[in-house]
Amino acid sequence: MLAGAWLPWACLLLLARSARPCPEGCDCFRWEVFCSDEALAAVPPDIPPRATDIVFVETAFTAVGARAFAGSPHLSKVVFLNTRLSRLEPDAFGGLPALRDLEVTGSAFASLDAGLFSNLTSLGKLTLNFNQLEALPRDLFRHLGALGSLQLQGNRLQTLPARLFQPLVRLESLNLAQNLLAQLPEELFAPLGGLQTLRLSNNKLARLSPNLFAGLGSLRELFLDSNSLSELPATVFAPLRSLEKLWLQRNALGHLPPSVFSSLGSLTFLNLQGNALRALPAGLFTRCPGLAGLSLSHNQLGTVPEGAFAGLSNLSSLTLSHNALTHLPAGVFGGLAELVNLYLGSNNLTELQPGLFWNLTKLELLSLSRNRLATLPQGIFDTNYNLFNLALHGNPWQCDCRLAYLSGWLRQHSDRLLNIQTYCAGPAYLKGQVVPALQEEQLVCPVARDRAGYQAPGPEHREPGDGWELAAEDRAARSRCTYSNPEGTVVLACAAAQCHWLNIQLSPRQDSDSPGMTLNATQGWELKSSCGSVRVTVSIEARAGDP
Repeated sequence: MLAGAWLPWACLLLLARSARPCPEGCDCFRWEVFCSDEALAAVPPDIPPRATDIVFVETAFTAVGARAFAGSPHLSKVVFLNTRLSRLEPDAFGGLPALRDLEVTGSAFASLDAGLFSNLTSLGKLTLNFNQLEALPRDLFRHLGALGSLQLQGNRLQTLPARLFQPLVRLESLNLAQNLLAQLPEELFAPLGGLQTLRLSNNKLARLSPNLFAGLGSLRELFLDSNSLSELPATVFAPLRSLEKLWLQRNALGHLPPSVFSSLGSLTFLNLQGNALRALPAGLFTRCPGLAGLSLSHNQLGTVPEGAFAGLSNLSSLTLSHNALTHLPAGVFGGLAELVNLYLGSNNLTELQPGLFWNLTKLELLSLSRNRLATLPQGIFDTNYNLFNLALHGNPWQCDCRLAYLSGWLRQHSDRLLNIQTYCAGPAYLKGQVVPALQEEQLVCPVARDRAGYQAPGPEHREPGDGWELAAEDRAARSRCTYSNPEGTVVLACAAAQCHWLNIQLSPRQDSDSPGMTLNATQGWELKSSCGSVRVTVSIEARAGDP
């Protein structure tokens, strides 16, 4: 199948081949030359003179000599991919006045001659990724005033000369990711007034100079993720008035200055995931009104202050998962009218405020998974009209009368919800049951007794906060009563005229010494509720029958 699939492409390539002579070990297609023969021992001297692009892939030669391409002055693109190059002669690319794109990726050279690019005044893109460069000469780029993209990712650079980028006044994209940079000279980026993207990910940066980004007024994207930053100077981002996206994830930030983002009025995305933040300063994001995506996951936040997200009226995605949250103030999401995705999973939340999500009318995805929630307050989702993805798994849901709202809400919206497989953790006789599949009569709370053994008072005698747990306190108003014994092992639900649901748990609980019922035995229970009491008697009789 694979050979057959490639056959049409091979035919097209054959048809496209130039009728002119082509170097041995290469394929020529009109203006392009493709060389991938491992036996190729050097840059071919007979490259077609009208060729514009040449690509070497996994060739064996280790050096490019002076003016190796001088016979093809129209070349605008030269690429070496995963070759064995370990040396580039000082004038290797001499005689190529039209060269605009030069790439050497996956080779073995560790250094470059200062004059290597001296004649490439038209070069617009230079890629030197995943080589073994350990240092760069100070004047390496002095003739590359037209350069717009410089890619140096995946080398072994530990430091950079302070004036290295001074000639690159037109540079728009600079990639220094995946090197060994531990510190950067304060004036390094100062000449790059037109820079729009700067990648410093996966280095060893432990600190940033307060003026490191001075002069980068056009910068739109800044990648500082996967370094060793433990603190940020309060004014480090002050010059970045045009910054739209900022990556700070996977560092060691333990705190943030309250004003560190105050100059980033154009910011739309901020990633602080995977740091060591324990608290958020008040007003941290107030000056970032355009922020649409914010991730604070995998930190150590125990709570979030009431005004933490004040002013973020355009926020559409907020990630707070994998923290240590135990409490959320009722108004913490108060101004987030545009919020669509909210991730609160993998925290320590034991309860939620009734109005926590009331203003989030555009909310579509909410994750509450892997917390410690046993119940949810009445009406908590009543204004979330667009919510269709609700993750509730991994919580110890107690399927009693306090969960009636959630069970009913899930059942009511089952036609649009994606995640409704939520299971009961208790009581024992409902453990493992799917919450939305339960009937209202099954969600009951046993009548509690005080330590002296007296039944709890009815609703008309109960004082707020007196600690009584009543059965079916709201159902009494609808002519329903739920009776139970104090242990909750026998539960009977009755309407005004008849009883219609009975649950008896005969197996003893782990903390009880009472045996189950034996054959040919009768047992009775006195069941009570706020409506009164009833007597239930059950007989088990064994009868002889056919085998």
